[in-house]
Amino acid sequence: MKDLEREKIIQYFNYNISLEHSAIIQYLFHAYTVGEAETENELEEIAREEMRHLRMFAHKVVELGGDPAISERAAVFLHAPTLEDLMQLNIDAEIMAINEYSNQLKDISDESAKRILNRVINDETAHSKIFQKMKENLRSMIKDSSSQKEQERIQIAQLLNEILQRQYKKILEELYQSFITRFKNPHLSDELEQKAIDKMKHFGWIAEELSEKGYEIDVSLPSVEKVKEEKSIINYNQSEEQKSQEEFLSLSQKAENPDLRWILERIAKREIHYTDLKKFLDNNNLSEKDYSKIISAFTVGSLFKRGS
Repeated sequence: MKDLEREKIIQYFNYNISLEHSAIIQYLFHAYTVGEAETENELEEIAREEMRHLRMFAHKVVELGGDPAISERAAVFLHAPTLEDLMQLNIDAEIMAINEYSNQLKDISDESAKRILNRVINDETAHSKIFQKMKENLRSMIKDSSSQKEQERIQIAQLLNEILQRQYKKILEELYQSFITRFKNPHLSDELEQKAIDKMKHFGWIAEELSEKGYEIDVSLPSVEKVKEEKSIINYNQSEEQKSQEEFLSLSQKAENPDLRWILERIAKREIHYTDLKKFLDNNNLSEKDYSKIISAFTVGSLFKRGS
């Protein structure tokens, strides 16, 4: 592949990462706020497909020698006067993405990159049709709002949004680390990706709690620390995990709201990955069978429900 073609694909696909990133946040936010179970599940599934698109674009960028733009995000549109208008925002986002990817398809010659674009275009076309159906089904829905003491509402909302931002930051950092270690250390890359998926669950629990209580959800783009070296990645995440666990446990002990206390305790107990992972990766005598026992068997599961 010529250098000019390589640079063009890297530029295009990094832009695509920012589009998929914004779609994930927009669709998850709408899922958390729409208040209708079947629609929530459909929106969540579409968000997961956008995660897969982001992953495909990022892996291709790394394969071509680029740095995936995981800390970039296109505009997100979170609010609308009606649920029908909310779905129209998603239809518009899909149409824009289809047009952008179709134009890129005409401008590049690399067959591998073109296959990725064709796959994503097909998915986005299906999404636009699903959103259109949702729009028709949601026309008559009215979402009830809950009421609490204003001071308590403000305090809980601030705390949950701080935690939400922390989880969002870790999702982006662990995805970035997974992408850049993909070809250097596949075991580490897979583990980092699974940990990011775990953080997505936490993100979902917190966002759901905010939405159910009628709070505003803060999905502003956090600052991302781009750690690249394998040893530094483990040390950084081990330090962050220990700090997070201690903070979540401390906050849970102070929390008077039982739902908030439950979420904080649940997340704190799940912050146990990197201490064992460091020992695992430092052990050079493990067989493939040993690897398979230790590498997480997590599935994405539901990003909403508070299961394990």
